[in-house]
Amino acid sequence: MPLSIASGRHFGLGITAPSANIVQYLVIGDDKFINWGVFLVLGIFLGAFIAAKGSGEFRLRAADAATTVRSVAGGILMGFGATTAGGCSIGNGLVMTAMLTWQGWVGLAFMILGVWTASWYLFVRPRRQETLRAASVR
Repeated sequence: MPLSIASGRHFGLGITAPSANIVQYLVIGDDKFINWGVFLVLGIFLGAFIAAKGSGEFRLRAADAATTVRSVAGGILMGFGATTAGGCSIGNGLVMTAMLTWQGWVGLAFMILGVWTASWYLFVRPRRQETLRAASVR
């Protein structure tokens, strides 16, 4: 936060707005969308690439179709949620709760509820159904 204020940003760290700035720059081409947040987002990818290459862990791989569909659907839902909430999970869940805003705490509560619900339907429920089927076969 002190470094954000020193650079003219009077709010916490986030990647939703800088990611949107990258898309706006690519579509419109206006330099006003390029700021330090854009370089932060690009640095995340560059840093991850350098770390993976340096450790010998970098591999180009493709997920199966089901995983790709789930990932794209999840990304769209997260993008919609970040746009609706006015920020990403980091901005709302960490920064806004640290600033003790009610919006941050409400956002965090719904993030927890959303993760619990998705976990229930993707992991717990299928495992219970499988256990019930196995018990009925015996």
